[in-house]
Amino acid sequence: MIVCKFGGTSVEDAGALRRLHTIVADRVAEKPLVVVSALAGISDLLVSTFEDGADNEPRLDGRAASTQTQSIESSPGPTAYEALATRHFDLMCEVAGAEACHRLDPWLEALRAGPRRGSAQGQAEWLALGELLASAIVTAALEAWGLRATWFDVRSVMRTRGENPIQDRPDREVLQRLVDRHLRHSIEAGGIVVTQGFIGCDAGGRTTLLGRGGSDFSASLLGAALQAERLEIWTDVDGIMTAPPRLVPGARRLRVLSFDEAAELAYFGAKVLHPATLHPAQEAAIPVLVANSRRPKTAPGTPGTLILPDTTAYHDERAVVRSVAVKHGVTVVTVHSTRMLMAHGFLERIFAVFAKHSTPVDLVSTAEVSVSLTVDDPRSLQAIVDELRAIARVEVAPEMAIICVVGDGMRRARGIAARLFRAVGSTEVRMISQGASEINVSLVVADAEADDVVRRLHEEFFQGNLPRAVFGESFADLETAPSLPASPPSPHRLARVAADLAAKHGTPFYVYELDRVEAQIQRLRTALDHSRARLAYACKANFHPALFFLMRDQGVGIDAVSPMEVERALQCGIPADQVLFTANNVSVETLLAVHDQGVRVNLGSLSDVRRFAAHRAGTEVFLRTNPGIGAGHHAHVVTGGMDSKFGILAEDLQEAREILAARDIRVVGLHAHIGSGSLDAAPHLEAARRLVAAATAFPHLRSLNVGGGLGVPYRRGEPEFALESYGAGLREMLQSLEAALGRTLELWVEPGRFLVAQAGTLVARVTCRKETAGHIYVGLDSGMNHLVRPALYGAYHAIRNLSAPGAPLESVDVVGNICESADVFAMSRPLPSPQEGHLLAIENAGAYGFAMASHYNLWPLPREFVLRDGAVIDV
Repeated sequence: MIVCKFGGTSVEDAGALRRLHTIVADRVAEKPLVVVSALAGISDLLVSTFEDGADNEPRLDGRAASTQTQSIESSPGPTAYEALATRHFDLMCEVAGAEACHRLDPWLEALRAGPRRGSAQGQAEWLALGELLASAIVTAALEAWGLRATWFDVRSVMRTRGENPIQDRPDREVLQRLVDRHLRHSIEAGGIVVTQGFIGCDAGGRTTLLGRGGSDFSASLLGAALQAERLEIWTDVDGIMTAPPRLVPGARRLRVLSFDEAAELAYFGAKVLHPATLHPAQEAAIPVLVANSRRPKTAPGTPGTLILPDTTAYHDERAVVRSVAVKHGVTVVTVHSTRMLMAHGFLERIFAVFAKHSTPVDLVSTAEVSVSLTVDDPRSLQAIVDELRAIARVEVAPEMAIICVVGDGMRRARGIAARLFRAVGSTEVRMISQGASEINVSLVVADAEADDVVRRLHEEFFQGNLPRAVFGESFADLETAPSLPASPPSPHRLARVAADLAAKHGTPFYVYELDRVEAQIQRLRTALDHSRARLAYACKANFHPALFFLMRDQGVGIDAVSPMEVERALQCGIPADQVLFTANNVSVETLLAVHDQGVRVNLGSLSDVRRFAAHRAGTEVFLRTNPGIGAGHHAHVVTGGMDSKFGILAEDLQEAREILAARDIRVVGLHAHIGSGSLDAAPHLEAARRLVAAATAFPHLRSLNVGGGLGVPYRRGEPEFALESYGAGLREMLQSLEAALGRTLELWVEPGRFLVAQAGTLVARVTCRKETAGHIYVGLDSGMNHLVRPALYGAYHAIRNLSAPGAPLESVDVVGNICESADVFAMSRPLPSPQEGHLLAIENAGAYGFAMASHYNLWPLPREFVLRDGAVIDV
């Protein structure tokens, strides 16, 4: 037998109950016990009506339905009681017919009477109505739709200790006896037994509640007592993810997880499970499945996340970390005492204060003369601090957050701490703690910085070729999949032209849409909204000549990083004074040759400064500074900060000025570029502020170049770069600097990816389908030699089936034709079934696609085509 628990959103309406029926019908042979919560929102409404008092008396009048069933009389200004009753009555009529509505009568009578206020017992009885009503509706619906179902009152077995009616503790020993006596036989007799979560009964027969998370806890208790083969918790999420998906749309579904890992995540912020849920199932070694009732068949194999007593078979060096959780709203309390900290019993006295006020402590960190603790319940904090100050000095730091990195493999892995702190970067860490289980490391940082740290940690640990046995689809993919319409969708904008090009020229090939580039140029200009703002396209992103011609026509300059890029810019008609050459470890001969073409030279090291100054006195240069911070979509594209090879640090700028001044070389521009692909404007604005601070020391300055690195969303659900706030911040800083200097300046911005990424698509043909070990590999006639970003950065690119957009969805791995294991475009990606011969479009490939392509394995480079207004043009 198994236990299937359905949360409020899984029983909230007729559509949800239809899905529940499908799930349960598939499990009839396993003899399911169905445990249900109240309908979504009902428990909150019951709580509010109990707490609000009797401002409105209930108006629940009898009415004849199509049978002898009572209903709720509609009247002007219905009370909350009427709304509660009407919702349940209407749902029962919809799923089982009016003749079944009499089953609700006992609880509609209780609603009619209203709550017994003034006692915890009355509150427990009132709040229990939600589960009792929902279970009656679920039972009737299953029967109406052809299944044999029996309603069971869980209070006859869920014995509690009678300590607190609204948050009681189960009596496990009595519960076991009653389950064996009253429940086991009903389940073994066949059919489906439907019961309630959250509620129980004390020895005196009074209704009690199991408190927060009580429905899941009930299911776990019942599963343990029955020695069930599996506990399934059906909710509105796709299982446990590698990070909170609201923060990281690319968070992956965890296919498997250990009990210890799941418990840590539940405690430290993962909202899928209440921390108490797993204890009974873990003690009984019962696997727990957490899955989405809206998508019960997420992918081939098991949906959701399967939590197992033993995950040894899934150990993999690529999966030592399984998830990153965050708990916001934490306060750090630090107790200092040079005299008493190491004294016998001192720590006991500290914890006794927290225990006295029923305030749990999350993390503890001790030093030689202090101990720091974190709490997430501030209600008794002032009283706690007042008592602690009687024995020691106390500091309180509110508005903090705990970030917890969890994984069984961390017990054995080396280098985890180094990777963790590399991802955390310059963020101040207030506390750090490794759990006693050795499977988690927890950091305490400022609340405002926590979300960004979570994203960086996820990027560090969950990129590249992750093991498919452990990691499933991304949240973005799961959200996209069900939105596909039942009828064939409209053709992709490139479907026709791609099919024509493939028939004429073969595959693979890149397509660039100039209209989309022009639109991005206009967006950025509008956001900057300044007459002296100048754009310089970072052409390393894509050096197709059509883009240079477009930049020329649009009055956009060029940011070049090689003499060959400079040469192409000049050949395509870009004026030399609109080209900036940013030197990066080039010979002095190269520096001089570029400079002598009239191109502005940007020097990024003291070595460049010395070598250039020795040969070209009396001229002008830009200086590339390192503002001391970096940002980017991956560690490999961060180009600022103390460990970066790029730019001149602030403490070295004085020496650079002196070297140049000695040769009468004027610094007319200052430049800073901190990284590529960031979606957060804040670090870019901070770098600009530091650049402004350095600018006042340069009397000949005419240009302030804040670099580029503006990101674009690659995944559905990712935010757009905050262009408006970015532009406003730059305008404000420029005006402030101009006021300080007493002259006007040019503001240079160097977008690359931002202009061209979304305009480019790689089109490839499916050459092979391979189905093995439950996976479907879709092989293309392109590979990592044509688009290396997924292999190099673990980057995500949306993929469309141009040939069959309305085909049934399949979860597939899209792979290339290169003899490398890293040659993977997408893993566990839901796509309209790709068949051999189909054309697939890999989107957002206009930046760092062809520009980074190679002849690896001696495959030829893909062709490139340029579109304007949807038609191919000659360049």
